[in-house]
Amino acid sequence: MTYYPDLATYDYNYHEPPQGLTVGWLEGDEDFAVGESSNEFVANLLDLGAFLDHKARGFHHCTICTVLTEPMATSPRTGKSYPLGHAEIRATASDGSLYVAPNLIIHYVQEHGYIPPAEFIEAVSVEVSRRYSAE
Repeated sequence: MTYYPDLATYDYNYHEPPQGLTVGWLEGDEDFAVGESSNEFVANLLDLGAFLDHKARGFHHCTICTVLTEPMATSPRTGKSYPLGHAEIRATASDGSLYVAPNLIIHYVQEHGYIPPAEFIEAVSVEVSRRYSAE
């Protein structure tokens, strides 16, 4: 997978102009913030991940794990299970800032203790409210 430091300009899609800020584009040999995430944030992240934004044709695997994994996630809100490593999570904050993360961020948060920037955590909450209130 491509490594980006948190809050760098997202330019992974070569067919579009750069847009948004990167979050959670981790690689095994790069340092990242660790700690404990709130249950609310994890639930929101799992719910948002179920949308499978910008699906890719192939899969990326966690390079932090010492053994090859094929992680799955399940949305608490819908019960939908989905694989990680082939889509993005996109969240727009109330100020209009777009944050783009690989959906492997769910695995990084749950299994490796990754703590994303506070502005991304807030944007995930805003985006979940927006997407699920539209249903």
